[in-house]
Amino acid sequence: MATILIPDISGFTEFITSTELEHGAHAINILIDAIVKEVGDEYEVSEIEGDAVLLIKKGPAPSQEELENICLRIFNAFHLRRKFMQQHNICPCGACQAIINLTLKFVAHHGPVAEITVGRFVKQSGPAMIVAHRLLKNSIDNHEYLLVTEKLLQQVTNSSDPVEMEWTRSSEEYPSIGTVDYHFALLNQARKKVPEPPESTLPQHYFYNETNIGQELSIQAEFHDVYMSIWNVPGRVNWISGLLRVEQDTLNTFIGSIHVLIFEKCRATVSPLSMTFTDEGIMYAEKCGIPEMQLQVTIEIVFKKTGDKSCSVTWRFIDTGKTAFSEETSRIFFDRMKTIMDELKDYSEKIEEPFLEPLVK
Repeated sequence: MATILIPDISGFTEFITSTELEHGAHAINILIDAIVKEVGDEYEVSEIEGDAVLLIKKGPAPSQEELENICLRIFNAFHLRRKFMQQHNICPCGACQAIINLTLKFVAHHGPVAEITVGRFVKQSGPAMIVAHRLLKNSIDNHEYLLVTEKLLQQVTNSSDPVEMEWTRSSEEYPSIGTVDYHFALLNQARKKVPEPPESTLPQHYFYNETNIGQELSIQAEFHDVYMSIWNVPGRVNWISGLLRVEQDTLNTFIGSIHVLIFEKCRATVSPLSMTFTDEGIMYAEKCGIPEMQLQVTIEIVFKKTGDKSCSVTWRFIDTGKTAFSEETSRIFFDRMKTIMDELKDYSEKIEEPFLEPLVK
């Protein structure tokens, strides 16, 4: 006998298109990782099923309090990570912008479970597994809830200090299975209680005075695609001359992620600061440090739509180091930035398909 618990992420297919599938899948992987880490050793992770996790706990059923607590802990961990991702996101694609719409539901059941060994893999099977998975499709008019079968509830002991949940009785009729009775509790109030991640202390923009040094250029490409070439920091090796490779500890690019651009004679450490996205343009900022030049600057780039396949790109940088850099250093950095932006223009105008590369290679 075993308890079967399935946390299932909803809203995944609603916002994923074929070109955004990789970004959406990456977001789901991060959220599933948050679920698995919160579970710890309390349940065995039997299988990752796309946007759901199959959890197994062999032995007698847990108490009602234990079941509610583990689900609420997973729920909070999921939404806290989702909020953090939304807060630090700098990708304007539909998948990344719609992370806020993802929801989480739970199905819990108890019954006999058989193990089938296929090669080096062990899969759980049996009628109880079929019932649990069928219940993921039900008539509950909500996307976030805890569903517990009547069979499981018959095995649990009520807690002396139960978690506050309003339970509703219902049932589903399935071919070859028959009627399955269950209780469910909506998690709308629980979602409202999920804490907010720490607010970013980073400034939202730097485009504030006329002494900033930079230039404007026109590019015959869609502004979103031009921005994606900047956003994909590892992919900058494809168009920045002299850039040998990009080293980074993180698997994706977000506000606060650190990327080291390796050139032959210097190393530039860049970290995204902010991104504001509208249908007409994007404002992006990142900080850049080059130890060999004793230079620390903030670079801001504004992409504005000027036509269906054209945009203007304005870039500026300001000195943010502890000591002001010299006029010569400013000139050298300006010339290098001008070359890079000209290369961005050439690269963008040669791309035939919208640029949406994997988060990392």
